[in-house]
Amino acid sequence: MKNAGRIPSIPLITGKVPFEYSEAYKALRTNFNFAAVDGGNRKVIITSAIPDEGKSSVAINFAISLTQIGKRVLLIDADLRKPSVHLYLNIKRDPEHNIATVLAGSVTLEESIIGTVHGFDVLIGGVTPPNPAELISSHAMDALLGKALETYDYVICDAPPVGLVTDAAALSTLCDGVLFVVRQGFAKKNMVQGAIHKLHTVNAKILGIVMNHYDLSDASTKDYSYYGHYGKYGKYGKYGK
Repeated sequence: MKNAGRIPSIPLITGKVPFEYSEAYKALRTNFNFAAVDGGNRKVIITSAIPDEGKSSVAINFAISLTQIGKRVLLIDADLRKPSVHLYLNIKRDPEHNIATVLAGSVTLEESIIGTVHGFDVLIGGVTPPNPAELISSHAMDALLGKALETYDYVICDAPPVGLVTDAAALSTLCDGVLFVVRQGFAKKNMVQGAIHKLHTVNAKILGIVMNHYDLSDASTKDYSYYGHYGKYGKYGKYGK
């Protein structure tokens, strides 16, 4: 296993962030663990309706929160069109060891996994293949996920926005559930509804909605309580794709 990991360029719950920010991820983790109490939901997709809603920063911080309770986590950059996890983690992209080359059978998963200083491992993205939607929902991807579960408690896939391409919906057929990120006051209501409809069309299991970039200065938040599989996040949530 190769080892890498420099200081990330996005706010992490391990750094100096508002108390509400780190507590929100703990709440999300707790609610997620309740949903996975039967041992399911080990393969999770994190996506959004459109770009710039913060799904990648949520994926990274969620991975960290799970490692903080001793879980073994692999974060996969499943955005074959515009991978960004390696940028947020300051990892140099390796053209020979990434999700595309693993799916193509050129290298093994074990050879391509990178350890981070945050406790979780990552499989980064590579050069965009000519058939990303087909590749991400292929038998090779199914085999990759199955292989990963032999080592890890959870596999988190950072997938492209549902509203733009079919990749996330296609990948959901291979995974146990979806965490859907919605940035407050950003994506229009019909965009969010349309994206969720696409997931429902393929019978994806939506584990919950993560409200990102939540304005904690709003007086209406005073009576807010965490419920079900929902979490809210402070303004640091604006970072990430």
